[in-house]
Amino acid sequence: MRKQKTIKGEAIFEGVGLHSGRKVKMILKPAPENTGIVFIYNDDKNKEFIPFSVDFVTDTKNNISLSNGRAVIKTVEHLTSALFSLNIDNCIIEINGKEVPILDGSAREFVTKILEIGIENQAADKPEFIVITPIWVRLEDKFIVVLPYNGLKINYTISFPNSPIGMQNINFEYSVENYIKNIANARTFGFIEDLDNYTREGLILGANFENVHVFSKKENRCINNSRYDDEPVRHKVLDLMGALALLPFELKGYIISYRGGHHIDIAFVKKIMEFYSSAYPERKAKSNKTQPAFYGNFNFLEDSIQ
Repeated sequence: MRKQKTIKGEAIFEGVGLHSGRKVKMILKPAPENTGIVFIYNDDKNKEFIPFSVDFVTDTKNNISLSNGRAVIKTVEHLTSALFSLNIDNCIIEINGKEVPILDGSAREFVTKILEIGIENQAADKPEFIVITPIWVRLEDKFIVVLPYNGLKINYTISFPNSPIGMQNINFEYSVENYIKNIANARTFGFIEDLDNYTREGLILGANFENVHVFSKKENRCINNSRYDDEPVRHKVLDLMGALALLPFELKGYIISYRGGHHIDIAFVKKIMEFYSSAYPERKAKSNKTQPAFYGNFNFLEDSIQ
């Protein structure tokens, strides 16, 4: 069992939201142990606290969105993937818009800035959950299962037939170093032929060739350069780890995902939480939508808001 961690100072990010296309400023701040990850929506007129808990996930269409019923923050998964990969357990995230900036479409800039700021060990232990029996979810032709394993390993397969992506598979053994080298740089991806449909739905209004890995089905090729030969499946691992950050404990197991995505990722997290609550009923959280589902309280947060 390791110790909890937070960041040593503030990290500022500015950019546009992938789906909204609107400019946003976001500040990551240190937080005391047992706080968890807490988003603060603050537009100088209103401020709302939204814990990064599965109870507050409200949308999984092309992103993971959080809401407390009064404010919404979209596309959190690349940021939370970076926090998860660096073992950042406690962090305040103040944001003046409704979507986390997309930056270059990967987790690279988040990881780089956090490492520059530094990471601090805290006194409290991080709970852990060691998988001893298979846990799985299945939705249509998609599934995710976690098997017993003394560590964290992810085997991920994607399938986009009749496209330049095709079928890709990666077997990823988690470590901070492996994440930085093999996962963090993988960008969100899509097909140029889907652009009109997405924009009609009010999505990807902030997308461009600098923050999306773009493919063409018609031309059967990648339009902008790839960072890895199998960059799409690596980005799927990045997204899954962003969802795993919702767990208030360290997960040890071997995850196998076939044709996963945000919706089934969240279903998988909920299923793991069910098993955890059953295995450790004394740790079962009281979720009332006003406090973080598993950690701390908001009393100290008022002083952190600019």
